[in-house]
Order: sequence, then structure tokens, then C-alpha cells
Amino acid sequence: MKKIVSLICFLLSNVVLASNLANPAVTIPEARIAIGASYHLGGYTLTNKAIPSLWNRIHSRLEYSPLKFLSLGVEFGGTQIDVDQFIINSDTVPSFQGKFGFSGGALLKLSTPAFLNDYIKFTSITKASFFSSKNQHNALYKGIDGVGIVGIQFHIPRFGYITTGPLIYVIDGTNRSYTGEKNYYSNLNNIRGWIAIDFFPRIKEITSNKPFISLEFSMSPEIDYSRRVPVQEFSLSICIGSVTRRIYGIENDIEWEP
Repeated sequence: MKKIVSLICFLLSNVVLASNLANPAVTIPEARIAIGASYHLGGYTLTNKAIPSLWNRIHSRLEYSPLKFLSLGVEFGGTQIDVDQFIINSDTVPSFQGKFGFSGGALLKLSTPAFLNDYIKFTSITKASFFSSKNQHNALYKGIDGVGIVGIQFHIPRFGYITTGPLIYVIDGTNRSYTGEKNYYSNLNNIRGWIAIDFFPRIKEITSNKPFISLEFSMSPEIDYSRRVPVQEFSLSICIGSVTRRIYGIENDIEWEP
């Protein structure tokens, strides 16, 4: 089992799989780069009609840290959206099952210097992206979504980081029916709780990079579940990747160890 885990980390040693927000949640040290891909599953309630929707997002990302407490990133990939049926006047609008469409965006991470013997820091993360998902009848959901957190980050030596805080998530989109009619939509619940866990396994014998595994979870106060729509008002993400060594300048006397 240990050999299998080591092999996976080696194959992905130059890749970061990032979640819908930004994993790893920790701001990477200065002059380092992370690149990779992502998967995110989220349930969001749309418009004041409280229509459940399910989002799948797969993205690639490049993240760079020009300064000690600042990281910048860009990402692109695909987003697929399913929307439950709903009623307008006496008409029932059928369920929308979209295909993966192109999406992409950018992110910014900032953090304070660590204090209390480098165990705690405050961090903020913001991200905006555009998306589109079209079905076989040419109906379309598209728009822009933005997310941001201000949280507290705990460093657990020889493990990684746990970050938690309130999250604001906003969708600003338009949908087009198969007849060509267009409507505006957004998400109903903008405030969510959020937690991210970044685990950095210690496998120096394989790679000089810093591989990691991250999990991310968010939920609104309206979190729910049903057989028809199993993911409502919460999201899950899983990430595997690494942070490179310093790409320019002189390494510190003590190499960064999560």
C-alpha cells in the first residue's frame, strides 16, 4: 500500500488538483509554482423559486507566489450543470441536464505572517470564474460565479494545514430555453461555512517537491438531501498535487516544511 501511495504521489508530483475555491488553502512560499487539475461537486439553490441544481467542475490551474504572503492563479476546464424541474404559472419547465462546457477564471490568496510559534495565521481567498453548460436541445445555463473567504489557518507540523471560516458564494447567470427565451438567475443562499484540510505526506526519497492531498467542504444553513437531488446546499472537493521547490533566487537555510 505504501508503494502504491508513493507511486501516485510521484506521478502527480508536478500537479496540483485544486478545488472549487483554492487548494491547497495555504499560501505557497515565495517563488514557487503549482500547476494541475481539479474536481468539485456542489449543490446550489437557484432564484427565489428555490430550484435545486447540481454542479460538476473539472479545472486545470497554474498558481504562482511572487511574494511571501501572496499567491496568484489562473484556471480553466469544464463545468456541467443539472437543474431540477420547476413551475412557471401553470407550465412545468422540464429538468435541465447539461453537458460539460468551457469555464475558467482567476484567484488571489493573501495571508498574514504566522504567529504563536508559526501555528496560526489569518488568510483570505477570492476567486471568480465564467462557465457554460448546454444540453442536447440547445438550452443553456451560463454566467459568472465568485467566491471569497476570510478565515483562520492552523498549522499542524508534519501533517499540513486546516483552514476554516465563513464563505460568500455568488452566481450571476442567464439561462436560455430551447425556444430561445432568456432569463436571469442567481443562487439563493450566499453565506456558507467552509473548511479545508491540506495534508502534505513526507516522501522526500521520491521527489523534492511537496506533494499534498486536500479535502474541502462547504455548506449553507439550508443544507439538505433527497433521493431526487442528493446534494443540496453543500459542496465537496478532493485534491491531489504538489508545490515545487523555489524556481529562482536562493533557498533559505531551512527548507519550507509544511
